[in-house]
Amino acid sequence: MKAFLIGRPSSGRETIFRALTALGPSPVHSDLRQGEALVADPRLDYLSSIFKPRKHTPARLELFLPKPQLEPQKALKVSLEKAREADLLLMVLADFPDPAGQRPDPEKEATFLTSELKAADFVTVSTRLEKIDEENKRGKKADPLERELLEKALKALDENQPLRDFPELTKAPKLRGFGLLSAKPLLALVNLADNSSGPPNYQMEVPYLSLKGSLEEEFSRLSPEEAAELMGAYDLTELGLSRVAKKLYDMMDLVSFFTVGEDECRAWTISKGDTALSAAGQIHSDIQKGFIRAEVVAFDDFKACGNFNEVKKRGLFRLESKSYLVADGDIIHFRFNL
Repeated sequence: MKAFLIGRPSSGRETIFRALTALGPSPVHSDLRQGEALVADPRLDYLSSIFKPRKHTPARLELFLPKPQLEPQKALKVSLEKAREADLLLMVLADFPDPAGQRPDPEKEATFLTSELKAADFVTVSTRLEKIDEENKRGKKADPLERELLEKALKALDENQPLRDFPELTKAPKLRGFGLLSAKPLLALVNLADNSSGPPNYQMEVPYLSLKGSLEEEFSRLSPEEAAELMGAYDLTELGLSRVAKKLYDMMDLVSFFTVGEDECRAWTISKGDTALSAAGQIHSDIQKGFIRAEVVAFDDFKACGNFNEVKKRGLFRLESKSYLVADGDIIHFRFNL
């Protein structure tokens, strides 16, 4: 998954980026910051403890944001280009006093930023419809379905509604190439001060999580043991990255399946309701093309048994076809032939 961080530089967007990716200060040579957030999963940790693979590969979230040093117009251009390529948007909002002691209003900022996304989409959709009209005048017939979808999108945007509220538009193949921003899943991350007494309740039109960005960045630089000790001092039981990942998986109806072995234990992310054939394609197109069957065992069944031999003895090992709907936590071995 690719996520783009939006928000003002003063929101602590760079701090949140470093907290999630465990990366240091921004490099000088690039206009764009890029990093990976590894999604912890105790189930994958358990599987690696059993198989002791040469490689342990958790699911990952690719994060992007423009460097804060960019001048506003260039930052806007970089942001729009990369945000359109992203699978989802993370909106960073500040809720801590600025150097002058003034406290921002994250609810008001969220409203402003979501309006900007809808406004950008309105321009994109309007421009495309104008181009279709021009082409019609020159005798070039437009795709009637594309026009119908664009007109529905324009109507929704004109009524100040984000396109993500209309699944028939967000899932339409005809509109995917436009990279419409208000169609993308959006999660607000409210950046709190370290001494904040607790996450307040906000009134926002988008889902949100509260994080203490500076503190989370400090956790990211520590060993797991040191981080756990410091988290205990702040009465925290879970890292912000883990909370963000869980929220995104829930929002986007995502599930994980696992492949295991001596070479690698790996978590794969797919959409809830995806078939075994689709899951095979996540690994490699050749596996999907030559699919024969999927050998499946549920994670909980495997953990209860401790090994594959016991799984088979208890009749918990299943052979599934292309149309099998993969469940969260499935351990799958794909048989294929080309």
